[in-house]
Amino acid sequence: MPISYHIDVERRLVLTRASGTLTDADVLALKTRLTQDPDFVPGMRELSDCRGIERLDVTPAGVRAMVQQDQRQGADGPHRLALVLSKDVAFGMARMYQSLAGSNEQDHVGVFRDIDEAKAWLEST
Repeated sequence: MPISYHIDVERRLVLTRASGTLTDADVLALKTRLTQDPDFVPGMRELSDCRGIERLDVTPAGVRAMVQQDQRQGADGPHRLALVLSKDVAFGMARMYQSLAGSNEQDHVGVFRDIDEAKAWLEST
């Protein structure tokens, strides 16, 4: 599985790591697994380290499906998500996700190249 996660219950933080080839199905499956995890609480912060992605097979249609899935599953409260990416294509797709998430989510989705900036942003609220 190209995506793994760990939930730090005490810090109310989800740490996600993606590597290798990443597809729409991988991301959608992660979102489902995460929300079904008994340690997951809606409204947790998430740091998603995607710097290990070598190939991105995420499509614009997949990004729209991710936003729709978030809207269905995230009705219990805001989810602050910091995405850290090093490759330009992955960074661009993450910005598309941020944009499609809508104006209410713009303040809850941050897209970064530097992990320390992402951590600081997550901790700023």
